[in-house]
Parts: sequence; structure tokens; C-alpha cells
Amino acid sequence: MPGIDVNYFIRQANKLQKELEAKRAELGSKTVEGNAGDLVKVVITGSQELRSIKIDPKALEGGDVAMLEDLIMAAMNQGLENSRNLMKTELEKVSGGVRIPGLT
Repeated sequence: MPGIDVNYFIRQANKLQKELEAKRAELGSKTVEGNAGDLVKVVITGSQELRSIKIDPKALEGGDVAMLEDLIMAAMNQGLENSRNLMKTELEKVSGGVRIPGLT
């Protein structure tokens, strides 16, 4: 098609991809938390890597292992959700809010 510079669009797509990759790498240094009451706290990076788990000794009282497992799972799920939201927000900054399948 006359007047359309296909190479321009390819360069722009490559530039956007590099910016998204840089943002994803940056997300590895940002952290979010997930909590289950005041008993279990997890810290997860923006790239969804678990950094720490803190368990309040009160969660161990009574020896209810099933409850502790549920608390850990709830804190992890909240932390992962917060991590996904952080990733989505940060990647939308790069893409201008445009959802690009496979990139954002």
C-alpha cells in the first residue's frame, strides 16, 4: 500500500517489546504483601516470586494444622493477586493501556 511504512510499525513493535521486557525485569525488585489476618504474611515480587513468609506464633497455638494451611493459602492467594495487579498496572503504563495479546 502506498504511503504506509511497514518497517515503522515493525520498529515500534520491537521498541514496545523491549520496553515491556525491561518493565518485567524491574518488577522483580518490587514487592507486594498478602495477609491472612495478622497471623500469616507473605511477601511476593512483581514477577511472582515468593520472598518471605512470616507466621505469628499465635497461629501455632492449639496445633490446628489445617487452619494454618488455610491461612498460608489465603495469604499466598492474596499476595499473588496483588502481584498480578501490580504487573498489570506497570505493563499498562508501557503499553498506554492497550492490551496486546502475548505481550501484556
